[in-house]
Amino acid sequence: MTIADIAAARVCCCRCPGRAAVLANTPLQRREHPMWMAEARERRSPLSGTTLGSSFSVQVAFNMKYWLFTVVQKKTDSGILAPDEVLKQRLTDKFWGLGERTPNRRYLQKGDRVVFYVGIPFVTFAASATLATDSFALSEDQKEKYSHGKAFYRNDYGVMLEDIQYWETPRPVKDLIPSLKFIKNKENWGAYFQGGVRQLSEDDFQAITENRKVISPESAKTEDAIISESEFALEAHLEEFIDKNWKRIDFGAELVKYEADDQSGRQFPAGLWSIDFLCIDKANGDFVVIELKRGKSSDATVGQVLRYMGWVEENLAKAGQQVRGIIIAQEVDDALKYAVKGLKNVSVLTYKVDFKLLPFKL
Repeated sequence: MTIADIAAARVCCCRCPGRAAVLANTPLQRREHPMWMAEARERRSPLSGTTLGSSFSVQVAFNMKYWLFTVVQKKTDSGILAPDEVLKQRLTDKFWGLGERTPNRRYLQKGDRVVFYVGIPFVTFAASATLATDSFALSEDQKEKYSHGKAFYRNDYGVMLEDIQYWETPRPVKDLIPSLKFIKNKENWGAYFQGGVRQLSEDDFQAITENRKVISPESAKTEDAIISESEFALEAHLEEFIDKNWKRIDFGAELVKYEADDQSGRQFPAGLWSIDFLCIDKANGDFVVIELKRGKSSDATVGQVLRYMGWVEENLAKAGQQVRGIIIAQEVDDALKYAVKGLKNVSVLTYKVDFKLLPFKL
């Protein structure tokens, strides 16, 4: 029992000399269970104040914990199973599988709240739930039931889920990075989503699961501000649009997305970071790093593409294989213009969003 647990205890009679002994002798597993309550009462005569029985009441209050569960794509005999499909299956089962070495597995308790992170290529928060059980070891029948005949679904441990909320519109992680306290490095944040299970603060959990829109009289929006917000919303979907329309986009060369093992070229992991698109130029076999300038400063964007190029050159490129970069931006400001002017292996492409409403003839 921690100092915080003891401080949260309510003791009916503070004079009872036996309370410390009872706390000390209570089995550790029972004391650590969130639903544990040790009860006793010290009864005294209302007239004399003498003790009638040696008992007291202790009730330990346990704080709810908040967790981030990570789901990634899985390699199967028939191909790659996208992480959103894995999430849907687990939520349908109302079960989440855990490995023996999954970080924080032993600390998961009934009543804790969970938010689900869907990894590459989506990189979004997509659902939330409440733990219906503590972490437990699965029986052979349970292992068979929740594996659905697939090896990657088979786990030795797990938790049951309740109060499941699957969101109609997942929230892109990049939109929330500035407000999330557990992400210390706002530029290189990929490592914070590794490991399967990570504890969150209540503030971070609320920031992810709730749409806390603050409106004040001073923040009344002009028409230009509304248009600017609309453009930012479109930029948030730029990566998805490029991915789905890859063959229709002119990159100035015929590019194919790089693939390695079960990892596609979109949001390709580069050490602690993630490359928006890692490609191969079909004409000469060179690597091409594509970075999207979405709400980032020009200096930060150029710095990122150069960092990714350096990583690819050191870790993936073979002798004689060149690496170049492409920055995709809606517009080019002076900072971006001068930053890339002296870089022969980095180019900039701009895009334009054309949105029209056409009359429908009845």
